[in-house]
Amino acid sequence: MRVLLIADIHGNYRALEAVLDKFGDADEVWCLGDIVACGPMSPECIELVRRTCKHVVRGNHDKAESVPGEDRVDLDYLESLPASLTVEADGRSYLLTHNLPGHAGYVYLRQGRAPFEEAARNLRADGLLFGHSHTAFILPVGEKMIVNVGTVGQPRDGDPRAQCMLLEDGRFRFERVEYDLAALEADFRRTRIWQGENLEKWIRWTVSGIVELHGLQLGPFSRPARHIE
Repeated sequence: MRVLLIADIHGNYRALEAVLDKFGDADEVWCLGDIVACGPMSPECIELVRRTCKHVVRGNHDKAESVPGEDRVDLDYLESLPASLTVEADGRSYLLTHNLPGHAGYVYLRQGRAPFEEAARNLRADGLLFGHSHTAFILPVGEKMIVNVGTVGQPRDGDPRAQCMLLEDGRFRFERVEYDLAALEADFRRTRIWQGENLEKWIRWTVSGIVELHGLQLGPFSRPARHIE
């Protein structure tokens, strides 16, 4: 069985479309939240996720105020999403959630293994799959797998390519996918969910990898990758 794992789309339809065009022939697609907000095409991302994803959990941005003025059906869909799910693939069980359980903020692997080892001790499934920090990694902890699947729409390591993870026969593989950044800029200018200086900032931030907003966040799959003790 082959599963495509995605998270943190943030209204970036061009990135989501590119990932699905390349890997959407997987047996199933699982989405780990933050479909909407910040990017220019949240409603289109909701519709595409609804059509293509077998399992979806709710992210911290997946709420009504993140999609102002849009159709109520879309908002009801977001509000109906569970905070977590336990699912199976190839005889292994996985807890799907948006953030590391027990944490509200960003938790990065470069800060140390302790939070992830604690999560593994409390984990009843074989693996934990999540996003939120927009920084992908694959961390075996004993017999458990702790995996951040990265971000489709808002990388923070200076590389704007969309990120995703593939799960096949119990093995995980990180991937980056190029997409049309000029089309993304045109989407921002056409939909104008941001105005004036904020519009220019979000275009610049997204096409440059969000570094200006969140600082450079390097992970094991960044180039150059930062060594993790």
